[in-house]
Amino acid sequence: MKNNINCTAYSNGANSPLEYLNITTPAEFKVVMELLCHYDEEKKSASISRTGIARDTAMSVSNVERALKTLAQKDIIRIHNNYADNGRQVENSYEVAFLNYDMDENKLRDAELALLFKS
Repeated sequence: MKNNINCTAYSNGANSPLEYLNITTPAEFKVVMELLCHYDEEKKSASISRTGIARDTAMSVSNVERALKTLAQKDIIRIHNNYADNGRQVENSYEVAFLNYDMDENKLRDAELALLFKS
């Protein structure tokens, strides 16, 4: 049985995803929140298709792909490609930084500076 984290469980506190509002775009933030809704504590990752994320967040698949790419560049998430026994790629799994690992401080600083200069 899959043990999912309640997607509202991290709305406050020191390890809150709300802290990432300063370094993420609204689309990126929606994707992180969606990953939290599908997070499996035993596997320490979320497994959901890009199409599923797009459907649940009311975003296009291309916007979801762009958000996933930039979140990975900022080291907020880590993407793992998964393959079936026959070699066919299946749903990716995603680790979320504040649940699993220490983020690269330099990437965070770069992301925050980029957003400051963008606005």
